[in-house]
Amino acid sequence: MAKKAIFIILTIFFVCSLAEFARAQENIIPVTIIRVSQPNVVVVEYCCGKEKVRTRIKLAGVKPPIAYAGITDLLKEKLRKFIHMPGVSFDFALGHTSEEKVWVGYLSYLCQGENDDHEIAIINAEIIAEGLAEVDKDNAGKNMINYLLGEQEKARSEKKGLWLIKEDIIASPGSEKNDCPSCER
Repeated sequence: MAKKAIFIILTIFFVCSLAEFARAQENIIPVTIIRVSQPNVVVVEYCCGKEKVRTRIKLAGVKPPIAYAGITDLLKEKLRKFIHMPGVSFDFALGHTSEEKVWVGYLSYLCQGENDDHEIAIINAEIIAEGLAEVDKDNAGKNMINYLLGEQEKARSEKKGLWLIKEDIIASPGSEKNDCPSCER
C-alpha cells in the first residue's frame, strides 16, 4: 500500500513539473527577422496557425546611442546579420505581452559553445556586450536587468564601442573645439 501511495505522489509530482515546464516554454516564439526598422526595433514574421504574421519587436533593455551615429550604424548592421537567419526565437520581457502594438522582449538563437555544446545566445546582451548600446533600465525586465548591466560593465571596462568614444571625450574635454580651425577661441 505504501509503494502505491509513493508511486501516485511521484506521478502527480512528475505531471505537475512537466506542466510547469511547458508553461515556461510557451512564450518562446520562433521568428524570422525581416528588416531592421530602428536601431532597437526589428520587424519579424512568425507562424500563427497556417498563416504568417508580421509584428515589430523592440529589444528589451537596449537603448541605442542616438548621439553617436557611427555606433548606431554598427548596431543596425549587427542586427541585419540576423535577417532570415534560421533558429531565432523571441521571448517577452517580464511585464509585456502580445497584446502590445510593438512587442518588447529578447531575441535569441542557439550557437556553438566552447566545448562543442550548444548554448543560447541572447542578441540583446550581445549588442550591449559589444558596446553598441546602453542598458535601458525602463524595459529590461526584472529577470534580465542584472545580466545586461553586467555585460554593459564588461564593455565599459574593456572600452568597447560606445564606451571607447565616451572615454575619449571624457579624457580630453574640449578636444572637439581644438580640432575645428574655424571655431572661435
